[in-house]
Amino acid sequence: MAVRRRIRSPKRRRKKFTRGMTITLFLFLVFVFILFIVLLGRIYFLNRDHGDTYKKRVFSQQSYTNTILKFRRGAIKDRNETILAQSVRRFNMVIEPRTLLKDPDPEVKTETFAKLTQYFAIDANKLDQLVSDNPESMYLHVEGQKELKKEQITGFTEEMDKNKKVKGVWFEETFQRVYPLDTIACSVVGFTSSENEGTYGIEGSYNDQLNGQTGREYGYFDNNMNLQRTVKKATNGNTVMLTIDANVQRVIEQQIKKYNKDVGAKNIAVMVMDPNNGEILAMASKNSFDLNNPRDLSLMYTQEEIAGMDETATAKNLMSMWSNFCIASSYEPGSTFKPFTVAAALDEGVIKDSDYFSCSGVMKVAGEDIHCSVRQGHGSLSLQQCMMESCNSALMQIGAKLGRNKFSKYNQIFGFDQKTGIDLPGEMVGSIHTKEELNPVELATSSFGQSQAVTMVQMLSGFASLVNGGDYYQPHLVKEVQNESGAVVERVNPVVVKKTVSDHTSQLIRKYLLATVKEGTAAPAQVKGYTIGGKTGTAQKIPRADRKYLLSFIGCVPAENPQVVFYVIIDEPNVEDQAHSTYATEFSSKIMKRILPFLGIYTEAQPEGSPEPSPEATEKPSGEATPEPSPKATKKPSAAKATPKATSESEG
Repeated sequence: MAVRRRIRSPKRRRKKFTRGMTITLFLFLVFVFILFIVLLGRIYFLNRDHGDTYKKRVFSQQSYTNTILKFRRGAIKDRNETILAQSVRRFNMVIEPRTLLKDPDPEVKTETFAKLTQYFAIDANKLDQLVSDNPESMYLHVEGQKELKKEQITGFTEEMDKNKKVKGVWFEETFQRVYPLDTIACSVVGFTSSENEGTYGIEGSYNDQLNGQTGREYGYFDNNMNLQRTVKKATNGNTVMLTIDANVQRVIEQQIKKYNKDVGAKNIAVMVMDPNNGEILAMASKNSFDLNNPRDLSLMYTQEEIAGMDETATAKNLMSMWSNFCIASSYEPGSTFKPFTVAAALDEGVIKDSDYFSCSGVMKVAGEDIHCSVRQGHGSLSLQQCMMESCNSALMQIGAKLGRNKFSKYNQIFGFDQKTGIDLPGEMVGSIHTKEELNPVELATSSFGQSQAVTMVQMLSGFASLVNGGDYYQPHLVKEVQNESGAVVERVNPVVVKKTVSDHTSQLIRKYLLATVKEGTAAPAQVKGYTIGGKTGTAQKIPRADRKYLLSFIGCVPAENPQVVFYVIIDEPNVEDQAHSTYATEFSSKIMKRILPFLGIYTEAQPEGSPEPSPEATEKPSGEATPEPSPKATKKPSAAKATPKATSESEG
């Protein structure tokens, strides 16, 4: 039997912690302690002697790292490069409360506040409160110290350069939108919000072109306090060149203000266009506001009226003031619509130049009497005389010959009840009868411009095609877009949208319009030395019983080969008897006499035998048979007048 033996492991010896080792450990701990004390002391002295330097480095890094560089919004200029809107360099004051509060020198804050008070008249107590309320901020704007001009900050910045106790203040570069001509073309130009976004007008519709792209600056201070920067430059916006002529626009706006002061009206509006390319040369209305202060209602309302407005009324009145009547309001055009009806009938071949029409003063349509502008009737009239005398009966006969289908077709061809596509926001379309709605009465009244609503831009664009040979150009206000260097990046070329009438029809319409001004109802629209063609309108507004009128004149010059078409509206003139087209024709004559030279259209020898404007040779609505008064008249003519039924009131 085997015997197991127990094998014992060798006995381990325990090491002793000798006295020498204890002394070594103690000395090492003493050394570490002394080193720690030295480091603490070093930190203390560094903080005492150089703490400001290191704080400045840290704070400066925070101030310069990832800074946004703002772009300059592009300018808006007229066709002659007159500046209508531009962005100018300005500066916003920025203070650094943490820099001021944590500086070891107590005089820094005191001296800085003193200099701010000296150069900017800032209340030192308010500054102190502002800094105390935001002790950790390194970026704080000061109320009332934004958009400062260079000359406003120069003195202070020079003081900072030489006075080392003035710290914690710098000036942020920004741009302020300014409008050098104040109110001129306000509804066309529009304005910007505080966020640099376009509001209304060209500022709104071309916002993307006018705005550029922001840049960025990345930076830090190296060990020697030198700023190391990486800059991605901002891209400035493009400049938008308009078709508007600022001189023409100014003259028109001045005449509108003068008329409103001398006579007054609910609204006055004027448009001028080049019929051969669709360029809008001027667009103005009674509504006016200062582009540099667009929320100021004082140009349209008295201080008493403004004080009485609540928040809702203020907002409503601002929207009304900013509205562009020429594109955003619709109305019954009256007899200025007659050239369209005649042109459509000529083009369709249902009438011809040699046709005659009979007018007894009234027509029965579907059992209803509809009167002509001359109650006793015009008798027998040629087609040209129908236009010259503005005969409603003849137009109703022409409308009946066209029929509902063709009349509706030409409404579409001329662009009514459609947006023209003009490059402005807020365009309306009006209200035109559908083919199914053109029953005999509606067809009759529509033929002479009643019961359908249009806009000024629709009327003038269609009228331009009537007199230029039949080419319908899309109306536009922008001529081209240029980059910061002046190179053209986008050119707005004329766009012929469609053909409305034949060249032969256009020739006849021009002949009729010239005769209307030379011998017919539009005689007061003449301008000595020029051949003017055009058509008047005296539209009785709804409700008819109120006997309120919208007066108008639409015309072209020179009549034989139009280079300019224009449209004048006076809505509810402030006179006792409104129903006279003379108010619009005489106003038109005053305007055209002043603006045509600006447009490069100069006087020519007046044809022999041309009659001078005569107040008697004017359009008479609703049976008026007496001479019309001048626009300043406030009394009714002495002759009695018939009072027709409101439902069948005719218009001339």
